[in-house]
Amino acid sequence: MIFSRPLLGAAFLSVAAIAPPAIAQQSSTQLDGFAALANEFVFKSLAFSPSAATQTGLHRYTDPRSKQVLALDEMLDDYSPAGMAAQRAYCVDFRRRLGMLKVGRLDPQTRADYDILQNAVGSAFFSMDGEQFYKWKPQTYSENLGSALFANISLEYADKNTRAKDLSARLEKIPVFVDQAIGNLTASNDIFRRVGIESIDGVRDLLKTTGADFVKATPSEARYSAAEPAALASLDKFTAFVRDDLPRKPQRDWRMGSANFAQKFKYYLQVSGTPQDLLHSAEDSLRVTRATMLKLALPLHAQWFPGHHHATGDHDAYLNAVVGEVMQRIGTEHSNRDSLVQQGMKDVAELEKMVVDKRILSLADFSNLRVIPTPPFMRGIYGVAGAVFAPALEPNLATFYWVTPIPSEWTAERAESKMREYNKYQMLRLTVHEAMPGHAVQGAYANRVTPEWRRLLRSIYSNTPYVEGWAVYSERVMEDAGANGGDPVKMRLNGLKWMARIYMNAIIDVRLHTMNMNGDSAVALMMQDAFQERPEAEAKLQRAQLDYVQLMTYMAGVHEWNALRRDVQAREGNRFNMCRYHDTVLSYGPVSVPTVRRLYMAGVRPTVNPVPSRC
Repeated sequence: MIFSRPLLGAAFLSVAAIAPPAIAQQSSTQLDGFAALANEFVFKSLAFSPSAATQTGLHRYTDPRSKQVLALDEMLDDYSPAGMAAQRAYCVDFRRRLGMLKVGRLDPQTRADYDILQNAVGSAFFSMDGEQFYKWKPQTYSENLGSALFANISLEYADKNTRAKDLSARLEKIPVFVDQAIGNLTASNDIFRRVGIESIDGVRDLLKTTGADFVKATPSEARYSAAEPAALASLDKFTAFVRDDLPRKPQRDWRMGSANFAQKFKYYLQVSGTPQDLLHSAEDSLRVTRATMLKLALPLHAQWFPGHHHATGDHDAYLNAVVGEVMQRIGTEHSNRDSLVQQGMKDVAELEKMVVDKRILSLADFSNLRVIPTPPFMRGIYGVAGAVFAPALEPNLATFYWVTPIPSEWTAERAESKMREYNKYQMLRLTVHEAMPGHAVQGAYANRVTPEWRRLLRSIYSNTPYVEGWAVYSERVMEDAGANGGDPVKMRLNGLKWMARIYMNAIIDVRLHTMNMNGDSAVALMMQDAFQERPEAEAKLQRAQLDYVQLMTYMAGVHEWNALRRDVQAREGNRFNMCRYHDTVLSYGPVSVPTVRRLYMAGVRPTVNPVPSRC
């Protein structure tokens, strides 16, 4: 998972990898041809977003033309008209230079890198010209700002005094940042305004508590204290603008429509087919999954609810009733509402041991993984958990598995509903997905790609279906290996429920944004056909309203991964070795899964610092 999205959106920040030891910025004179072009793009695009640069591990940048040295950790992103014009001009020029390359002369690995650059530039233009979220999504600014400040605090890229100085410098720049945001926002809608205000409240809390505590007893404490009142006043100004002024400006539906959906689908997923193809596949897969759940649930229902018969005239109603009652009963097996983070720590430790003992893959060192509570200003997006990787340029810093606590103000009934949804089986599966051997392990392999320019390019512009698809694929791998919470049937039912949710994610994403499905209908469908609790369904609706296409990545990715493994096993037969297969496909780094298929089937070996094989 990432801290924020800069102005150019995912095109200019898709950090989902761990890197080898920190390196200095490379000059183009050290490289040649395509490598120089790719290297330039990585560093220049990061320099456009200081928030992203800090998170990625780029702290100083020397502009090759002006020779100006930018102390990126002290800067905030530039959303001014001049700043945005500079980004556009660079993209125009880079696309021109990229088009001059003789693509037919590139080797298969470099052709994959060329495709990444083409997609990144195309996505950047779509973000600037199509989405234009900086004009109507207040959350763009609050999340970007919160991410920049939190990076100074949480990432140990320098000693505490230096980071406190950087944090104070950024604090001083908040009033200008807020003025840029207010100047840019010319439209909105109710959901964007509400979440924008909630997330700016999180930034305000970050400044007053975590930030103020961080600078105590450092040389920057007085500087921070002096800048804090103006910064807080500007945040209040932003809140008042979003609350009082934006509603009087033009209103834009959060639904993005078929044309925008298809464009983002192309750039963001890079998979075969169309949104409608994936929708139909999701609907078919959901029907099969529900039928399988009924078959597994019937014996448990007879055991737990003897004599409790449901009318069978309406098959869907019968299925929902039987499976729903069984899942409700399984849901009572959960942690205490105040021990989610501790449960996450315990599950990570057990899964690490299983990965090593079962030889799921060769990697066996997971010492940089940390389990912590999700930062408050990010809890609107990460309602349950998420993975946030060490900076691509500074891998020795921690990779985080964020676990979101139950809010203390929630009623017991609401908290219990949430805990039923994330019972011990589902939390174990989520930990597989986010941490072990899902995102965290995938990122560790991506860290070993060589040469360095290729590793950075593939890490920073990672393909999301590759990343999310691997995490979903790994859930079933670990379940088959014995990660079942002590009961394989209950774990399988929860796994099927999880897959039903993934299929439902794709269904509601397409229907909400391209078929005018209303929110109440989406919540009802999630609760009835995917057996989700209301708080979870309502949170998913909000997520779908705030973003689009992203919810489809899980299904798109796992289908690609499953199909690739089936085809490789069919071709290799008795020679197939799961451990060796995992080592190989992960060692290409997070390119699109169709690219992995092309490279693997052609026998193109990854260029990596290999993990000592345990296969």
